[in-house]
Parts: sequence; structure tokens; C-alpha cells
Amino acid sequence: MTSQYNSNYIETMPFSDTCAQVGVALGTPQAVTVPGASNISYQAYFEYNLSSNVYVGLNVVPTAPVAGSVGSQGFVEFKPKKRYVRGGDVLHFTTPDANAYFGVSFRQIQG
Repeated sequence: MTSQYNSNYIETMPFSDTCAQVGVALGTPQAVTVPGASNISYQAYFEYNLSSNVYVGLNVVPTAPVAGSVGSQGFVEFKPKKRYVRGGDVLHFTTPDANAYFGVSFRQIQG
């Protein structure tokens, strides 16, 4: 079961029972599948090591742009904080660094 999100407590969230701690190495993308059914929305909450450069793709493997260039890959963001996702979505992670460490936790959104 995924913990439910409740906004009754200002800026406070419960610990989630559905979390992933991720270590990504250069050239080795990692993926996490969002739990639950595709008709259920979840909050994905990301926490990063301050020095970790992480690109996150929703159902697409992100490509980090080469230094001195601009990337324009849809559904890819640099270090997002909170996003809503649906059960079965796959979050893909990549880094241009030797390695990057971060976590993502999920909470079911009340509909």
C-alpha cells in the first residue's frame, strides 16, 4: 500500500512506505516503476544529494546534454522536486557525473 497524501498539515508529509533509494553511475541509467493501477495518481517526491546532477524522464530514458549545448527532450526534467504520476509510469534517471545519489517516495493523491 502506498501512503496517502494529505495536505491538512502545512508543509508536512508522512513517511512513505513506497520509496526508492537510487545510485546512478555515468552511462548506466536506472528506472523505477510507480506502484499501483494506471487510474490512480501519486505524488512523486524527489530528494537529491546537493552535488548530484540528475535528469529524470517520465516514460522516456533521458539524455544529459553535452557541455556547451542545449537539450530539448520532452518529459525530461533536471532535478524535479514534486510531480504527479500515475501507477505503472516508469521514471528513468541518468547523470552526466561519475555517480549521483537521490531518493524518490510516492504518496497516493486523494481524488
